[in-house]
Amino acid sequence: MFARIASFEGVDVDEAARTMDEVRGRVEPIMRNMEGFQGYMELVDRSAGKALTIALFDSAENMEAAESTFDEEMPRQLADLFSQWAGRRAGVDRYEVLVDGR
Repeated sequence: MFARIASFEGVDVDEAARTMDEVRGRVEPIMRNMEGFQGYMELVDRSAGKALTIALFDSAENMEAAESTFDEEMPRQLADLFSQWAGRRAGVDRYEVLVDGR
């Protein structure tokens, strides 16, 4: 399994939490259609205004193939909500998952 982790800084976490149901309604159908998609998590640090989005894939190839969706389709679908959240994407890292204890 492989994990794509996008980090965000300067986020209005309260606004993000308030609109998360709407975000999920828009994003989940897109993500579920990505080849090899295995699930995702949204993590926040309220005190620091930081957020992490972790998307899991069955292979490095499928994770890489999804990059254009994350860079183009997701921002297009969420532009109105993201503008309310403030902040910016600080980076994207990719990892191989060695242990999944869920």
